[in-house]
Amino acid sequence: MEILAGFAFGFVGSLHCIGMCGPIVLALPAGNQGMLRYTLGRLLYNLGRVLTYTVMGAVIGLIGAGLSLRLLQQDLSIIAGTSIVAVFFVGQIARLSMPFPRSLGSMLLKLQGAIASLLRESAFSSLFFLGILNGLLPCGFVYLAITAAAVTADVVQGMLFMASFGLGTVPAMVGFSFFPRLVSPGLRSRISRILPAFTLFVGVLLIVRGLNLGIPFVSPKLGGSTPSSIMHDHH
Repeated sequence: MEILAGFAFGFVGSLHCIGMCGPIVLALPAGNQGMLRYTLGRLLYNLGRVLTYTVMGAVIGLIGAGLSLRLLQQDLSIIAGTSIVAVFFVGQIARLSMPFPRSLGSMLLKLQGAIASLLRESAFSSLFFLGILNGLLPCGFVYLAITAAAVTADVVQGMLFMASFGLGTVPAMVGFSFFPRLVSPGLRSRISRILPAFTLFVGVLLIVRGLNLGIPFVSPKLGGSTPSSIMHDHH
């Protein structure tokens, strides 16, 4: 279930990835590479992104598992969904960018510097590590996926969700590498504006999921089971 859900999540939102990461994709070194080498390089870059997301899924799944020792899974889902909705409305009302703490800002600058350095190289290993670092860049869409992965409350399921999420973004990202003119800068900008609405949708969906409404897949009836048995019932 997590594999299908993660892939669908990534595939549906992959246009946002083009909007945010399109400039990096277009800046990937090409040189006079043949089609085979060019394609392999783009696949390695995306494999690096997927690897980063997979590790994130394992970590956040472990955190979710720890929280589920004190909360039922439906409670965790409601809390996660409510947090997302709250952040959405606070952002819409304030319309202010929250400043990065100085330490995080310094880390982001170092990360951007490393990416810029790798963009000057054309080796396969450089493209792979570019993907790994790209996966670490701040991204609201990735944060949504991480929140959904946390609700699985399981290391393996969280890892599978995020790996599938990453794979779901690959077709659009690879396609954009070959046909960048199909997605103009104006369209990428408009796509990026869709994220707030998508954020609200995911938050509401997580809340509904935790309400035990007995709706298959959307809000399964979980009853009073323990967190471990909930995972088995859900699957």
